[in-house]
Amino acid sequence: MKRLIVLLLAAAVPAAFAQTGTGTIRGTVLDASDRLLLTYNNLPRRLWFRGDFDPRLASNVDQASLQRLVPVDRNARVYHPVGAAFDNRVPLPLAAGGTRLTSIATGAVNWNPRAFYIGPGAWNVDVAFFKNFQISERFKARFTGDFFNFFNHPNDNNPDTSTGMQDLSTQGNEPRIIQFSLRFEW
Repeated sequence: MKRLIVLLLAAAVPAAFAQTGTGTIRGTVLDASDRLLLTYNNLPRRLWFRGDFDPRLASNVDQASLQRLVPVDRNARVYHPVGAAFDNRVPLPLAAGGTRLTSIATGAVNWNPRAFYIGPGAWNVDVAFFKNFQISERFKARFTGDFFNFFNHPNDNNPDTSTGMQDLSTQGNEPRIIQFSLRFEW
């Protein structure tokens, strides 16, 4: 009796672990209808949340729609560095009565609540085909074909946590990989 056995493994993963959640910061996260496609630094991008970047440098997008989401005035943006000069330096009162601008180390302070946006999500399907051969009573062989990312489906990368833009020129997973193996048993 000849049989071909197929193994199917599918995985649906919600986004990267650190970027999943349900909360928003004052309307930072955008609905799917507001996620504009644009070109920034000569790369195709998708606006995922209202980040901190100069919208005038973007092309291939309706500037009025983009500036409604990310204003040109940095002070009017939902997400921007702190301090009067937007340089992450805040005034610190001194004991002698004066003040001094003190830097906030980049990466040392996270102003966002945990999991403040939901990433694009990901899914993957891996398939394995194998066939057993009885060569003799003592010898057996098994031929296996493994297909990783069987449907060759690209998963989007997570957005940049400062600009809020997703780089559409790269993907977060590998393309389809095929692996064959032959195993002998005696």
